[in-house]
Amino acid sequence: MTDVLQNLDQWESEFERRSIGRTRIVKGALLFFTGQAGVRSCAVRDITNIGAGIRIHDLPAVPLNFELSFDNFRTIRRCRLIWRDGDFIGVTFINA
Repeated sequence: MTDVLQNLDQWESEFERRSIGRTRIVKGALLFFTGQAGVRSCAVRDITNIGAGIRIHDLPAVPLNFELSFDNFRTIRRCRLIWRDGDFIGVTFINA
């Protein structure tokens, strides 16, 4: 499995299109969608000061705008969906 992850890292670095470097993390977080009851768990894969890559589970639809929290909603980041590929989404942070 380690070899697969190293190969993925090498492939991503060769084809990176972002102008800002990202920090790879694997951190649990919570998503809140306005107008829906409850929250959904997710895993943040990478993060920058302007956005994040997030892995979601069992969400057939993701709204354009939602909130993300790493600390059980003591603080939040407002997000806008930029792309989706299966269970992975890319978001930009919306400044308040």
